Amino acid sequence: MKKYFLPLIITIICFSCNQRPEKIHEKPITDGIAIFEVYLEDTLAVNNLSNILRDTLKLPVEWEPFDIFGNEVVYDAAFYLGNTTLELLSVNPPIEGIKTPGKYNRLLFHSNNIDSSYSAITAKGFSSKPPFDFNIVSDGAELSIGKQINLDSLSKKSNVNVSLWQYLNPGYHFKERFIKENSKEELLMKLDSEFKANPMGIIELKEIHLKVTKEVLNNWRLLMGPDTDHKWFLSNGPIVSFEISNENIGVDWITIGVQNLDKAKEFLSSVELLAIRNNRVTVSQQKVYGLKIYVEE
Repeated sequence: MKKYFLPLIITIICFSCNQRPEKIHEKPITDGIAIFEVYLEDTLAVNNLSNILRDTLKLPVEWEPFDIFGNEVVYDAAFYLGNTTLELLSVNPPIEGIKTPGKYNRLLFHSNNIDSSYSAITAKGFSSKPPFDFNIVSDGAELSIGKQINLDSLSKKSNVNVSLWQYLNPGYHFKERFIKENSKEELLMKLDSEFKANPMGIIELKEIHLKVTKEVLNNWRLLMGPDTDHKWFLSNGPIVSFEISNENIGVDWITIGVQNLDKAKEFLSSVELLAIRNNRVTVSQQKVYGLKIYVEE
């Protein structure tokens, strides 16, 4: 037995030496995007795009356009997109530096605990002000509906605002909210139920695509962790993908996921919203203020 025992040990040791250590990926700082904000040139644009989302695409209305801060500065509407809230807003006076009629303006990443998120980004080396209460004017009174952290340095470099967001309970049932519930779980159940009936067969915001410089990408990797083939996969979606660019464009395009591409294409054609770009089905940019919106299964 002894003459076989030593070679067996050597074999096991050599086999172990040849095994690559298991790659341990850092846990993402978020599981999804709570709110995806679109900036539009004026209140008329907010109303027009709201009409398309509500009346044509039949997306559930979270809140109709209203003066969210009660001072005639920000005009704001929101619609449910399956795995995120699509928020439309205009600002008076318009934001300097935005020369396009529409722009993907802010990513508010979901946080389950805003204080823990603040500790996590601080540990990663991000310099940010502490979480603050996000107050709106609802029914004539100031109301805090969430807590937010703004990553100002990354936002400025990326040409898209980046924040972390946690809803507070009043955010689920303030007066201007069209669909109200007492808890997040109840609200999502009601939104999902209405969302399933949309005629285009939309199921989610599938992907957002960044165009940033190599220098800025290093900051995104610090926030999001290692990427896989230029993509970060959030557990609740969407995919956040990127490409290296000579300039920081921010979010260049998005993809809407649908149940059936042929049926979605037929629907878009029937309501005069269909276009083809780079051999891909898209929503006509002329109808959505220049925003690039691809459609795929």
